[in-house]
Amino acid sequence: MSTERIQTNLNEFRDRIEELYRFRDEYFLQNSENLYVRKRDIIETKTMKIFEQLAHIDEEEKKALDKAEYNFLLGWLLNIKETYDPRAFEYLTKAIKFDPNKIESWLQLGECYFKNRNLSAAYDCFQKVLEINGSEKRALRNASIILRSMSTSNDGGCLQRQEKIIESIELAKKALKCDLQDYDSWAVLGNSYLTLLFLTRQNSERDQLLSKCKMAYRKALSDRIVQTKSDVLYNYSSVLQLDEEFTLSLQCLSEAYRYDPHWTELAKKKEQIISILNDIDQLKNDKTVIKPKKLNSIKESLRLEESRLQSIYQNDAKFFNGQTKAIDELQEGFNDCLLMTKILSYVPDNHNLFFYAIYLSIDSTGRSIIIFIYDIIKSKGPRPGDNLLIIRPIFKEYSIKFENNLYKWKAIRVLNPNKDLLINNNLIKSECLSMPNVSITLKSD
Repeated sequence: MSTERIQTNLNEFRDRIEELYRFRDEYFLQNSENLYVRKRDIIETKTMKIFEQLAHIDEEEKKALDKAEYNFLLGWLLNIKETYDPRAFEYLTKAIKFDPNKIESWLQLGECYFKNRNLSAAYDCFQKVLEINGSEKRALRNASIILRSMSTSNDGGCLQRQEKIIESIELAKKALKCDLQDYDSWAVLGNSYLTLLFLTRQNSERDQLLSKCKMAYRKALSDRIVQTKSDVLYNYSSVLQLDEEFTLSLQCLSEAYRYDPHWTELAKKKEQIISILNDIDQLKNDKTVIKPKKLNSIKESLRLEESRLQSIYQNDAKFFNGQTKAIDELQEGFNDCLLMTKILSYVPDNHNLFFYAIYLSIDSTGRSIIIFIYDIIKSKGPRPGDNLLIIRPIFKEYSIKFENNLYKWKAIRVLNPNKDLLINNNLIKSECLSMPNVSITLKSD
């Protein structure tokens, strides 16, 4: 067979592999929902059919073909799976030996290393691509992913981890400069912002990062294919949950599970969140079990405490000169006053799904309200019977509708417990505070 004909054969295999990747990416757009669960099996069958034909071409033909391209095609084909395939790694390594400047081989080899959790080797592969072509958006995007993954390890201090994630953000931005419509890069940028958010202590900075993070995910999810990527939907649901957009967060989890029914953790997390929402809804009624005599005693002790506060802080602007308000007097948002309450009960969160501890508290008028205390280690937080003095309380009304259920309650948000909260007239110790954690899932990126 002529060299020209052999090259034509390789080109045909390349076209078939490209078509297989398109089939994978557009699978949910082109197939009915009853076939969603079969995606992996169908792609595996198609992959092995092409592999058998490509791997077993005539030996004489193999001698004349472009060995770098041939091994690359085999490795690229097998690398379509989410998990590491040692055969793909072997073929891609051979491809690079035959052509050390083949960008596609380095990109795929880097992804192999990443799937095998060898982050430093993966990063080196993407850096090699950038040495050849500094504007290769896939290398910039993937290098960003690696640095973000490195930043979540326990190696190094918080500052060192922040430096890695900031560099990760800059690489994602560079990828977007190469192609502003690269929606995968927008998702990568959103993941990087989300990671940095949980390494940042200043609430003003966290608010800005939260806004940037949501914007990046929304941009990514404006693409129809990205809308079907379960990991992007999962990560975005975490952002929405952090911003207390519970309805949309639960919808994202449901959509993610619809597209990836093998990922049972999605359904489990959704049910756990709904269970806690039910617990919060039930918490509102806990006051009804308090006997009248006990309730009157609590109200009287809180009134005495309010009088004491007015006496102690009458000339202290930080404590609003001791001015207290009852729950019914609070307005939406920040309130320039003090709020004195006693904890009645709390909602356990055994899976640490929420970014705050959840309590039911009562004021001197007998009115009860939910209280969310952020950044506190739940096992070291206040307990039922403790008095809470909340400085400049943030009042919010919640209405969450999901799957024919409606959850409604009023709550106080304590965003800076080290500054805005006293427990039994004592400041919170630093060892009782902790940065919240978030799990960022990597599949499609």
